Amino acid sequence: LFPYTTLFRSNTDKSNNPQNNAPTKPTLINPNASKTKAMDFKLKDLDGNELSLSDLKGKKVFLNFWATWCPPCKSEMPEIENLYQETKDSDLVIVSIEIGEPLDTVKSFIASNNYNFKVLSDPEQIVAAQYNIASIPTSYFIDVDGNIISKHSGAMNIDQMKEYIKTLDK
Repeated sequence: LFPYTTLFRSNTDKSNNPQNNAPTKPTLINPNASKTKAMDFKLKDLDGNELSLSDLKGKKVFLNFWATWCPPCKSEMPEIENLYQETKDSDLVIVSIEIGEPLDTVKSFIASNNYNFKVLSDPEQIVAAQYNIASIPTSYFIDVDGNIISKHSGAMNIDQMKEYIKTLDK
């Protein structure tokens, strides 16, 4: 697996700031083709509890890959938290997967920012590799049947996130 730190740690491009992004229309993955099933995985959350993607069948899933050292990821996190607070009682599940860092680093980052959405740890980057994560943040939007409907690379603001979530209703 490749080291994300060498690829992305130096990224200081301010255009990835979600507050600067104009709303964009989501790009559907293969809109006219057969559906792409999301690959199942099993990872542990920050308390050591296992969660599989298949456990979430019947729910809409916003799956976000990120790292604590990634500036665009950090700028996106408050937006994800706001979305979580708005949707926590809905059929949308927000699952963020932190890739490549020690559990203590991730726990400290989440606690210091008071984030409440589900965080899973992928320290060996196994799930990131399964999902072909080439840059972070990258988000997948998965429908209630477990199909990937759309994907977004780069940071988003809450309005962009909501546009992608709407594609799950079609």
